[in-house]
Amino acid sequence: MQAIPTYVVTGATRGIGRAVAKELAGRGFRVFAVGRSVELLQSLSEACGSRVTTVAADLCSIAGVEQLLASIPSDSEIAGLVHSAGSLVPLQPYEQIDMNELAEHFRIHVGVPIELFNSLSRDCTVKRMLFIDSYSASNARLGWGAYSIVKAAAQMAARCAAQELPGTRTIRAYPGAVNTRIVDAVLASDTQTASTFASMREKGEFAEPEDVARFLVALLVDATDELIGSRDVFDYNNPGDRADVFQLTRS
Repeated sequence: MQAIPTYVVTGATRGIGRAVAKELAGRGFRVFAVGRSVELLQSLSEACGSRVTTVAADLCSIAGVEQLLASIPSDSEIAGLVHSAGSLVPLQPYEQIDMNELAEHFRIHVGVPIELFNSLSRDCTVKRMLFIDSYSASNARLGWGAYSIVKAAAQMAARCAAQELPGTRTIRAYPGAVNTRIVDAVLASDTQTASTFASMREKGEFAEPEDVARFLVALLVDATDELIGSRDVFDYNNPGDRADVFQLTRS
């Protein structure tokens, strides 16, 4: 009997990560869902059943990474590793950026994906790896300095992985504006973007995590290596990208 493909999803307690874990489980795959909230992981487990193994761990610590590794049988083939763990980087003026806080966000967004892949790949094969990218990585906006700096570093880490890890197919994807906690943070901020986001919310222009998750899972599961290699990044808001990816789920 052929083994059920296994996926690892970080940041699985909320937002896109949680939606991706549920979508993968709904398609019959085995999922290791990682997060820090025991309560939210419990609700995910109740929603998805035995297909999901939840791991309550702080991946910023070596102990947390080791806890996850201990949950996954050695010599496993990981069909997909999804880096969705994140943090709410403060939206504040450049002169208010705190070096210590910034370093912690770098650890979460940049260091954790590197450490997790390197640790997993010592005993397991990782076939595909998905990074959630951001337009903010290449667009400077007033009040978004720390966020953009962290996202730019995370994007470069993903691009380096794509170049240096020939045994793992690396995927970068822009989800665009999604109805997650970052939207609430922007609306509560003093940035110029707050009014733009308020208008977008009023018009219903934010994507829901579940819609983006279907796009990301199609990339992970259905896309051929040729399609993935045909572009550097996939954009959920690009009609052409959506058509190419969703066509796979219908074929």
